[in-house]
Amino acid sequence: MSTFQDLRTVRARIGSFTTMIERDAQTRREIAYFKANIGKVTTADALLKDTKLYHFMMEAFGLESQIFAKALMRKVLSEGVTDEDAMANKMTDPKFKEIATICGFKEAGGTSLKSPVVVQAIVDRLVRTRLEVKQGEQNEAVRLALYFERKAPSVSNWYQVLGDKAMAEVALTALGIPREMLASDIDKIKAKLEAKFDIKDFKDPAKLETFIGRFAAMSDLGKGLSGTSAPAVPQITLSRRASVVAIDPSITLALLKVPRF
Repeated sequence: MSTFQDLRTVRARIGSFTTMIERDAQTRREIAYFKANIGKVTTADALLKDTKLYHFMMEAFGLESQIFAKALMRKVLSEGVTDEDAMANKMTDPKFKEIATICGFKEAGGTSLKSPVVVQAIVDRLVRTRLEVKQGEQNEAVRLALYFERKAPSVSNWYQVLGDKAMAEVALTALGIPREMLASDIDKIKAKLEAKFDIKDFKDPAKLETFIGRFAAMSDLGKGLSGTSAPAVPQITLSRRASVVAIDPSITLALLKVPRF
């Protein structure tokens, strides 16, 4: 089955897939514990000491590979994001800055984690992440497409895309740019991406939909599923559920906004 077809299937059954994950006994227990305890956390050390909460947060933010890098995560979480020299601001992967921003330990002592809206958004993020992983077990391109669809509207420059391995994979594939270019000057890659696509268009649902459709087509072509030329790109409508809160470090935590994905 092609990535196009798999995406259509996910679209048609997104509600049932999500419900299935939410009803899983282990997931229910993890969510219940998270909701009951995350509001008590006010420091990076407190989060790191509670294995259940820490693992929940790391998975929700797509940082499972860094779970055992506790020294790094302590710096990321404790230094916050307001200082340009803070560890989160030095990391290539934007997910580090995102988790530090949401926790806001340095800026507000974790006050945002007491907000039911923020907590539910993080829970929704975990559920969505597990949905993406589950779909990836059948077709990795579907997982990448779902992830990109969720993240793309929040990016403002191509460096953010290139700093995220999964997003970079989707962008390069969709625009027909060889992965080997990642070994070259990042500014040259950025210029090439800019010449092919206006990043502001990711905020337009229709244009984002078309971009993801092109990725699906190019991905299938790369796997030999579509013949010798790129197929036409059909419209694929993907759902948008409440995502984790995105906070601009230049404003206060009082200006929290919950985007849709």
